[in-house]
Amino acid sequence: MSSQRNRIATITDSITALGMKLAGMGEVAAVDDEKLATEMISQYANDPTIAVMIVTERLGEANRELLNRISQRPWPVVVEIPGPEGKMERESSTLKELVRQALGIEMDI
Repeated sequence: MSSQRNRIATITDSITALGMKLAGMGEVAAVDDEKLATEMISQYANDPTIAVMIVTERLGEANRELLNRISQRPWPVVVEIPGPEGKMERESSTLKELVRQALGIEMDI
């Protein structure tokens, strides 16, 4: 990984963002508007310092096509987390699969 890519960005609803800030996350975007979420996702995806981008599932679903395109690139690694409404019923990538996609290696986790 490039020494430049050393930050984690989160794009979440305002409730989850508060938890992220309390946990010490530095780059936290509290977004409840899907159009603004699209702009923030694009901004972070093109930031050469972002290694991981965390997005809540609801915002991820609203921006599925964009996140799929970003996931084709090695960086940033996109991780979707449940929001306040809970986990959405859909197939998701495992941590092992995310590592394989990001680093191109198989790991036993």
